[in-house]
Amino acid sequence: MNLAPNFQPKNIVQSIEELTKEGLNIVSMAEKGSDWDSVITATDDFECELGRLTSVNSHLNSVMFSDDFNAQYEKTLPIITNFYSEISSNKALYEAYKNLKNTQLDDQQQHILQESIDGFELAGVGLEGEDSKRFKAIKERLSLLSNQFSKNSLKSTNEWTKVVVLEDLAGYGENELAKVKTDNGYELNLQVPVYMDVMTYLDNRALREEVYRAYVSRASELGITSTDYDNKPIMDEILGLRQEMANILGFDNYAQLSIESKMVESVDQVLEFLMNLVDKSKTQAQAELDELIEFSGLDLKPWDLGFYSEKLKEQKFGFKKSDLTPYFPEQKVLDGLFSTIENLYQVKVQQIDELSYHDDVRVLEITSNDEIVGKIYLDLYARKDKRGGAWMADFQPLQNQEKPVAFVVCNLNSPTEGKPALFEFDEIVTIFHEFGHALHHVLTKVKYACAAGISGVPWDGVELPSQYMEFFCYEHDVVMQMSEHFESKQVLPESLYNKLIDSKNFQSALGMLRQCEFSIWDLKTHLGLVDTYEVLAAVREKTALIPAIDNNRFLNTFGHIFAGGYAAGYFSYKWAEVLAADAYYYVQQQGGIGSQASLDFLYNILETGGSQDFMVSYELFRGKKPEINALLQANGIVN
Repeated sequence: MNLAPNFQPKNIVQSIEELTKEGLNIVSMAEKGSDWDSVITATDDFECELGRLTSVNSHLNSVMFSDDFNAQYEKTLPIITNFYSEISSNKALYEAYKNLKNTQLDDQQQHILQESIDGFELAGVGLEGEDSKRFKAIKERLSLLSNQFSKNSLKSTNEWTKVVVLEDLAGYGENELAKVKTDNGYELNLQVPVYMDVMTYLDNRALREEVYRAYVSRASELGITSTDYDNKPIMDEILGLRQEMANILGFDNYAQLSIESKMVESVDQVLEFLMNLVDKSKTQAQAELDELIEFSGLDLKPWDLGFYSEKLKEQKFGFKKSDLTPYFPEQKVLDGLFSTIENLYQVKVQQIDELSYHDDVRVLEITSNDEIVGKIYLDLYARKDKRGGAWMADFQPLQNQEKPVAFVVCNLNSPTEGKPALFEFDEIVTIFHEFGHALHHVLTKVKYACAAGISGVPWDGVELPSQYMEFFCYEHDVVMQMSEHFESKQVLPESLYNKLIDSKNFQSALGMLRQCEFSIWDLKTHLGLVDTYEVLAAVREKTALIPAIDNNRFLNTFGHIFAGGYAAGYFSYKWAEVLAADAYYYVQQQGGIGSQASLDFLYNILETGGSQDFMVSYELFRGKKPEINALLQANGIVN
């Protein structure tokens, strides 16, 4: 199953054109079908074939960006969007799906069928005439705008650099210096590993401010070096088109449309959930901020928060983040992660020697009882031509004789000057998170690709496996398996481990407010009432304890909302945290890693994917519905 040839696409426009034409012929035959295989299997199999091609094109555009490839990639977007618009508005195919209700189907098939019918209706199958034409045009335009948003974010991030001298970098240790060392001296940039070091360790307050202002004004009219990549007009157009799309379908706003396909019942229910978290967190958050202000002795500005938080954390708990880093070299961290996965789910994870799309990429094979279950392509390091953030993307589902394949992408520290990559603990949490997604995709047992893995899972359930995995990277045995000082080869000392755990929920209430702010803003900005920055200002009156600077334009690079799948759904992180905390504490009570309960999570959540109602799956695993108290407990928020 060597997939390397797939990573060297040629003539992608022609390939997409030919494949979508073939797809329309398959759909025209499926319209006349009268059983499961002739209708659903036929379309499902084709969509898998098309999905493999579109997935690799999208992936390469994100991780090996070039203007030449992107120009070709952009030409494929309208073709793909129009193809799916043709399918979702195909009334004959919709009727063929509905007619299957009168045939003999098992429980999985009945669930998949109903979800498919609902999907047709939310995608505009009932639209006629000008409404139908306009709906298709909106979807095509949105695909292009999302790509342009990502492109602007990447280019605006890459355009800012600053040459500095060693004296400017007081506060940096050896590891931080290695990331910014060049042949001619030292250079700062806005890649996340470098930016976070500046905010956390750099003594020079004026330089911290300069880097902060450059970072938060990316892709805006206030860009420090250029305004060529201003995303605000794109954001405004995206939000306007989403509102129009929702109105065409009969919804008051896009938030209502988004909620329709999720577990939650209404926008009001979600806002009530989020405001409840704000109310329960705010007193503790204010106490955390007051402590930080008193410690710093300053009128704190945003570029001070990370720096003085790290200093306060060091004083309170007797260690600093950089004390941990030498104990977590890349290979040892991965060995510990793989061992944890193996003990949780009775599979084996091993790196294999296989070509991929970049030298940085590791190819991992997952096996069970000596049989291949699937593959994961792991791309860990930050690069200039790589979109920021971390994510999992599905390349290939479980289908017929094909095994699932996933991409896991991060932007972490890379090896420097003969040293292995040394990971900060936050980066380890990120790796565990993305592997949770990948395992959801790869360990599926559902034989219908449209409901296998993460497919068919409501967006507010997708984050459960990823956030559940995060809990395990704090467990004593797991940390010890992952740790080995890159020079002395000693495991992390017990004293340092205890300090790590003691500090786990340091300023957690402030973090809770911040995440709730994002989620509330996201929902309210998709109510379509006022400018998105006005919405943010109104939300911050209830959630923020420190004012933002006037030229903060962080929304202009908020890819989750404007170039990802989280529009009016960012709350899914918080809702899934409730599920994850509830699930983890239950598994711990039942014996933890390797217990029957940990296998029940595999059987009822990971393996079942979108083949049944997700809350039904959760209750089969847990025995009851989740409770918000588990989330507060996990974050050390006391009421």
